[in-house]
Amino acid sequence: MKKKLKLIAIKIYDTFRLAKIFNFAIDRYMERNFLLKYLLYGNEDRLLIAQTAVINNATFNTISGTIKIEEYVFFGLNVTVLTGTHDYNKFGRERQITVPAFERDVIIKEGAWLASNVTVIGPCIIGEHSVVAAGSLVNKDVPPYTIVGGIPAKVIKKITPPSDTERTVYE
Repeated sequence: MKKKLKLIAIKIYDTFRLAKIFNFAIDRYMERNFLLKYLLYGNEDRLLIAQTAVINNATFNTISGTIKIEEYVFFGLNVTVLTGTHDYNKFGRERQITVPAFERDVIIKEGAWLASNVTVIGPCIIGEHSVVAAGSLVNKDVPPYTIVGGIPAKVIKKITPPSDTERTVYE
């Protein structure tokens, strides 16, 4: 009986050890292949990404403003965040090269989730813990704790914020 228990304990230990190794390998793969794989057009100093944010293969344009991505934000695949624009009153080559230098900032607040194929056009703020549905176009502010979707994105539903006691459990 003791021998059988010892064998079971060894199998459990080996399973946990193997799971730990796999988790480490998956974390490393994600770090190298997804979390840092994005395209940037513009000044890198204008792109501020919190360390806990998951951005996958996003495209960022910081030509006309700053993009700030706060803690625990996560993106689906192919999310695009644009600060740049062109002057439609210009023509030819001048339209191609005339862009505002600033004032089109995008801020994506803590815990927001932008699903796959979302496009965000600044200036705008996406509120805390809000959700943007797949394929949506955000061109104005999104309130905190709100689900938005569509082209352009419109409020679909409000999310009930956690109570103060629930918040402390997660923080």
